[in-house]
This record gives sequence, structure tokens and C-alpha cells, in this order.
Amino acid sequence: MFWKLALQDYIRRPQNFQETLFWDDKVVIVNDAFPKAQFHLLILPRDPQLTKKHSTTAFGADEKTYLQPYVVRAQDYIFDQFTSKFSPLNGNRFFRDEQEFFDKETFVQRFVQVGVHSAPSMNNLHVHVVTKDFYSSKLKNKKHYLSFNSDFFILWSQLPLSQIPSAEQQEQLLKSRDMACTYCHANFKNRMQHLKEHLEVEFSKNFAERL
Repeated sequence: MFWKLALQDYIRRPQNFQETLFWDDKVVIVNDAFPKAQFHLLILPRDPQLTKKHSTTAFGADEKTYLQPYVVRAQDYIFDQFTSKFSPLNGNRFFRDEQEFFDKETFVQRFVQVGVHSAPSMNNLHVHVVTKDFYSSKLKNKKHYLSFNSDFFILWSQLPLSQIPSAEQQEQLLKSRDMACTYCHANFKNRMQHLKEHLEVEFSKNFAERL
């Protein structure tokens, strides 16, 4: 399947793509071409050996130290862009007031998740940095949602795992788990269209676009 190799082109020729936000000899940072939230970035290590490793076991202490500055860069970018584009509304589920919203450390801790998929669909190693609104036209099915809102998603702080999880078990998890709203935790079971409509309402209740 050629789509599994799609990230290779970013790694080899980052300057050729409008999704590219940053690159150097170590890493490429891009906007996900199919974002599952308002902001969804991918960090792509360029090392030819590291890029072949499995996401759940690739990031030992040395590799995490190596990549941490780029994780921070991606988080900073999302903070700057989101807070420039949106304002929090009263009763916001993530931030009690504007002071919390505009505090970078609080924003990142509460509203940005960093990690990997336990059974990644793409061949090249990549790290997701994504906002927790999950309000996007590209979020189309249960697998899309649960791949970021279940144990299928392994947080950066949990890496590395001691062993690679069973891909079959992880795929079964995506089929069997109910979908719960990231804001209010209401259970939508398998009703994706209802969840999408609900997430749109929740986003509009929690954030307003700056004029």
C-alpha cells in the first residue's frame, strides 16, 4: 500500500510541501494532511535507522532527549496559533479563565496531547502533537476518534513501552470501545455522526474565533 509510505517524501524533500512547518537535518515538523483536530502536527525523525523503528519502543531516554526540543517547538507553535485564532468562552471545560488559557504551560498541559499510535498505520516513525478539541472535517469515523481517545494512543510520557503491543489486539480495542466526548465524557457508543455534531456544539460553547 503506497499510502503507508507517504511520510517518506516529507522526510526526504520537506521543502516541497506546503504542510511543512520546520525542518533541519534531524527532524521535519508538518501539519497532518488529514488533521483530526483544529491543530494536528507530526514530528518526523529523519535518521534512516530511527525512522524504521516501531513507535512504541523507539523512544528510549536518548531518543526522547534528542526529540524533546522539537516536541516543545510543536507545542509552542500550536499554543501561538490557537490562542491567536480563538478565545475561551465562559464555562470553558479546559480553562477557568483567560489567564489559564494564555499561560503556555497550562495550555499545553490541559489541551495538547503528544504521543504515538500503538499500531501505527504509516511506515515511518512519527509523533502526533494535537489539540484536544477533535473538531475537524477530517475526523470521519470511530477509528479516527478512538485512535486519539483510548489506550490505542500512547502518551509521550509513557514511552517507551517494554514491548510492542499486539496489532490485532489494538485494532480490536478500536472496534469494541465506546466513544466518549473529550469535553463532557458523554458516551456516544458507536454513533459517530452524533458525536461529530456534539463536538461541533461543544467547540462553539468553549471557544470563539477572534475577529
